[in-house]
Amino acid sequence: MPRLRSDLREQVLGETRRRLLEAAAAEFAREGYASANINRISLAAGLAKGTIYNYFASKQALMLGLVDEVAAAHTDFILGQVQAEQDPVRRLERFFEAGFAFVEQHPPQARVIIQVLYGPDGEVRAHVYQAYERLLTSIMHDIVEAGVAQGSFRPVDADLAAAMVMSVYLGGCSQLEPDGRIWLDPGQVAGLILDGLRPRENGSAPATRGR
Repeated sequence: MPRLRSDLREQVLGETRRRLLEAAAAEFAREGYASANINRISLAAGLAKGTIYNYFASKQALMLGLVDEVAAAHTDFILGQVQAEQDPVRRLERFFEAGFAFVEQHPPQARVIIQVLYGPDGEVRAHVYQAYERLLTSIMHDIVEAGVAQGSFRPVDADLAAAMVMSVYLGGCSQLEPDGRIWLDPGQVAGLILDGLRPRENGSAPATRGR
């Protein structure tokens, strides 16, 4: 019986935390970090004012917790689809397809991440980079280095190439329409990057798709 009570308590705490993070994502996305209100978040989650402090010590702690939660789900979603592919070229295409799909399915969370990346708080911004390190590492090893080893990509600096892929992706995510759609086509974005990564023939620039 004590074990059952403990399990139930953990379930309730986990559900309450989830509701708080969802309400926080909506509040931060709508109002921005500076104007977001802790009490509004608690009430939006269906809880009493101040309840949030039982889970997060401050507004910044809440933001960091939200970043960790979003980054973990974001990374798991993308890698689950990328790593199901064997071909590095297809992995790159799947990266953008899955990545844009995640953003369109979770617009408030995506807007929060983009706001932080382009915002003035260097500490929180650094936390975002750290939270997405696993995704960046996968781009470097599972896509860029694998493609070079296979001969699908020309020899490149894998760190730099992975950083550029991630930068292009995040830039694309920032093009989020009010209705939650990204106007960029993931296949076209991946195609432009692939044109830069593919081996050049006779030293010439790679051919552009559609010519």
